[in-house]
Amino acid sequence: MNPARIDRALVILGYLAQHQEGCTLKRLCDDLSLPMSSAHDLLQALVELDAVKLLGQRTYALGPRSVVLALSIVDSVDIRHVSRPYLAELCEEINENTYLAVRSGSGVVYADRQEAGQTLSVVMKLGGQRPLHGSAVGKLVAAYSPDLEQRVLQAPRLEQFTPYTLVNRDRLREEFETIRERGYSVSDGESVEGILGLAAPVVDATGSVTAAVHVSAPRGRLSPDRLPFVVAAMSRTALQISRQLGAEQDAVPVRAVEEVRAFEERRPGRGPQRAE
Repeated sequence: MNPARIDRALVILGYLAQHQEGCTLKRLCDDLSLPMSSAHDLLQALVELDAVKLLGQRTYALGPRSVVLALSIVDSVDIRHVSRPYLAELCEEINENTYLAVRSGSGVVYADRQEAGQTLSVVMKLGGQRPLHGSAVGKLVAAYSPDLEQRVLQAPRLEQFTPYTLVNRDRLREEFETIRERGYSVSDGESVEGILGLAAPVVDATGSVTAAVHVSAPRGRLSPDRLPFVVAAMSRTALQISRQLGAEQDAVPVRAVEEVRAFEERRPGRGPQRAE
C-alpha cells in the first residue's frame, strides 16, 4: 500500500467534508495543489468504493460510505476521554485546577476536572450548569454559537450574580465580539466575587465550538503578570484537544504570552454593571 496515496485520499475526503454541496475536479485540484490526472484516478477509485459520489460531470461529494463512517467515528468519540491527558498536562504546568466544559442543549456544564495541589482552590461541581452571561465558559460558548448568543441578548431578564456580572445587552454584545477577536474568555468576579475564570475554545471536526478548556482561581493568583502565561498554555491545550477531535490545524488561535498581555491591557476594568 502506498502511504502517500492513502494520505491524498484522506485529504480529498476531508476537503469534500467541508464542501457538502459538491466540488468540481478543477476546484479541488486547485485548492489542494493536486495534479488533475492523479486526483481524477483517485476520485474514480473512491467513487467505486461509495466513499465519494458523482453529482454531475466531474462534480464530486462525499458518498454514503464516508458519511456512515464519519457518523460512527463521531458516536465513538468521548470528549472526556480524549481531553483528559491534555487537561492533566495543563494542570501540572500551571498548578491550577483545570476543567472541560461542554455545551448541553441550551446551556454549558462541567464534564471533567483535574485537580492541582493548591491549598486554596476553586472546585466546580461536575454537571453543574453555568450561566451563559456570567461565566467564562458560558460567554465563550455563547460567543461562538449564534443561537445561544441570541438567547442571551433577547432574554427578558439576566440574573446579576455579583455587582460585576454583565447584564447590559450592549456590553454583552461587545463582549461576545471581543471574545471572538482574542480567542479566549475572561470572567472577572462576574459569577463569584474574587474569582477569575478563563476559557479557551475546543473545536470539533465540523468547526463548531462545543466545549471549552477552563481554569478558575482566586483573582490574586491570576495576576496581570501570570494570567498571559496561563491563557497561552490553555490555548495550546485547547488546540491539542481540538486536533484529536478532527479539527483543522489552525482551528484554535494559539496565543503567545505577549499577545495575551496586549489583549489584557485593553480589557475594560472591573466595575459594577447595570441592566438596560
